[in-house]
Amino acid sequence: MARAPLHVAVAVAAALAAAALAPTVAHAQKEPTGPHPRILLDDDLRAAWKKAAKQKGSAVAAAITACDELTANPNQYKRDLYMGLDWARYLQQCLVAWVATGKDGHAKTVLRYFTAMIDDLDNVGDGKGGDKAAWRDSGFAMRAMGPYTALAYDWLHDHPQMTDELKARARQRFASWTDWYKDNGYRARNPGNNYQAGYLIGATFIALAQAGDAGRAGTRLWGHVVDDLWNGDMATALAPGGVLDGGDWGEGWQYGPLSVAEYAITARALAPHGVAVEGMDRWLEALAIRNIHGLSPGDEFFVGGDTQIDSANLAPPYLSFAAPLIGEAGPDVWAWAKDELIELGLRPKDWPLYEALAEARAVERKPVPRDTWPTTFLARGIGTFYARSEWGPDGVWMVMQCTKTVDVDHMPANAGNFVVSRGRDDAIVDPSPYGSLSSLSSNAPTVESAHLPDDYKPGQAYWSEKTRYVWARQTESGIIAARCDYADQYKFQHRPSDVPEAVRDVVLVPYGGGDDAAVVVVDRARSGEKGRELFLRFNVDGKLALSGDVATGKVGGTQVTVRRVTSTSGKPEARSKKKGDCFGASTTRGNCDIPRFDVDEYRLIVDGPEMSALHVIDLAAPAKAAPTVTPIAGVDGVVLERDGRRAVVVAAKPGAKEIGYEAPRGAGTYHVVVGAPESGGKAGVTATQSGGACKVTVKASGGVAVDARPVVVVLDDACAVTEDPTQKKPLPGTGRVGGGPGTDVDAGAVGGGAADGGGAVG
Repeated sequence: MARAPLHVAVAVAAALAAAALAPTVAHAQKEPTGPHPRILLDDDLRAAWKKAAKQKGSAVAAAITACDELTANPNQYKRDLYMGLDWARYLQQCLVAWVATGKDGHAKTVLRYFTAMIDDLDNVGDGKGGDKAAWRDSGFAMRAMGPYTALAYDWLHDHPQMTDELKARARQRFASWTDWYKDNGYRARNPGNNYQAGYLIGATFIALAQAGDAGRAGTRLWGHVVDDLWNGDMATALAPGGVLDGGDWGEGWQYGPLSVAEYAITARALAPHGVAVEGMDRWLEALAIRNIHGLSPGDEFFVGGDTQIDSANLAPPYLSFAAPLIGEAGPDVWAWAKDELIELGLRPKDWPLYEALAEARAVERKPVPRDTWPTTFLARGIGTFYARSEWGPDGVWMVMQCTKTVDVDHMPANAGNFVVSRGRDDAIVDPSPYGSLSSLSSNAPTVESAHLPDDYKPGQAYWSEKTRYVWARQTESGIIAARCDYADQYKFQHRPSDVPEAVRDVVLVPYGGGDDAAVVVVDRARSGEKGRELFLRFNVDGKLALSGDVATGKVGGTQVTVRRVTSTSGKPEARSKKKGDCFGASTTRGNCDIPRFDVDEYRLIVDGPEMSALHVIDLAAPAKAAPTVTPIAGVDGVVLERDGRRAVVVAAKPGAKEIGYEAPRGAGTYHVVVGAPESGGKAGVTATQSGGACKVTVKASGGVAVDARPVVVVLDDACAVTEDPTQKKPLPGTGRVGGGPGTDVDAGAVGGGAADGGGAVG
């Protein structure tokens, strides 16, 4: 519920200006002035809920039981504990119960809480609420008070106790709440923020409910909702490259679940009245796909932003998976969503209306066809890359973040951050505490900037326009490669970045059928000054023991090995960090490195002005020996060998016209060259025998022409070169939900082309 730090809001004015230029219709769709109910409730939904009322354990049956309790013991449920959310839940339970049973007692209980929400504040009948009640916490209360009072106004519009005087008083509240929020509420015009989602559903439901009753004020609100909020702000956010493109939520999934459900239900409520925003169905499909990719092999959910939970990942949130089912996603997506809810055993705690709507969707469950899907997905709007060695509970799962400044809250500056899990073991984790403004609390690399405020050094900043993936893809053999260019993270307000180069490459090489993996991390940066260093760290959810260049630890059933192969300077360190937060009196949030749960941290600080480092992180069963890791002479590169398989990873120096190296030859040896010289996205690879080695040369042209971003080839024992291409498994549906099968990334977007996936090396 917390608001964003002040400095994150500096882009609000720019975002509003952009919204003003967004495509809109010339005039609002005509106000709906027909009979009530107008919001969601139709004959099909009535019939579904009446049927569900007779089914033990259904959401509707639970709502009836809850409303009966509320009706029988009103004094026990007088108090609202937070911002109208308790009364909103009671209202939802009794609205569902009334529709399912037709009992007037349920309707009267609805009206009890309806009246409390428009007149009271903390206790039913206290008279302390009214016109300003939804203004609390910069308008957060709007998401509880606005939509559900509007729903009661609409569904019980003609009930004898919904008198003309009561309706007039409700419209007075509606006008006060929406007028104030439009001009003063937090994030009113910024999609992708939970406050905006709460305002959007509140204003939309109110506009639908009171249309025809509220005169010119109602007409103005309707026009604002349709033209400004939906055909303006939301259309822009849903478009390719917009903040919602790809279905991810920049604030993280502590805040995302209710927000995406509010978007889904609100668009569904508008559609029968002639308001359909381009991209909504595509977004719901993308959300469903992103939900699947956001699940670790242990069925936990990637956090992606602020959270108070003291573990690496979240429990799967009901509302995230239910949102496509609540909204108009389409039959296949509905069937997948229903199956996932059942398989994961998800039920909501506080949103009975949403559960009853999801339950009523007349579709048979159908398992998600994971085996036909790519094993990687890039959510463009937020720039989060999801990748795994295989579907199933035993694979290796990696998530990487590389995001320019996006106008959302609860999103730290952590370009290049990544996490890795092996099966149920969350090994490399992001322990950033709630409200961290620091890159140092994650696994993001960072370079000290000379012009950032001292309280933020040596972290990244919040004004980037160019941070992006240069590539993010997976090959047919299962090798995953992503490059994050984060040099622009040191732009400070209007001042250009003073870090000319900052790039992180991550290459994941799966072994053992995809159950184990080695992750090669290549960091390269230039600061321009000796005293401005490169800071690297990898957080492990377990104890690390450091011996020279190698740190080892155990997380569950996974042996974790972090090995420095090369670096231009620096000495590895390992240290234990105890959980806490970044709000202490002696703590500066901009460079805080306190974790939200206990971790051990591997750390390396590399001296400027030109810095580079290559690390190998290995994840395998403890009984298995770590891969043989051999540096390659003359280049930044490494040979990895395990289980009779071999992979070579080489990093070309920036601006190199040619790169040459020797590596052991043998059938089925995979070579990955990051930063290879290229022409038109292609590089030329030649390889010849040199004793027991292959002598490899990579140029911009000549030899075997392959994708240069990055080069991934397989050499046989005679050193013949064959490209290991991007896997071509298509994403479901026809919409661009995070990208297509291309190998490089659209520079104009936060993220870029989707990466398609595959199985294990070999």
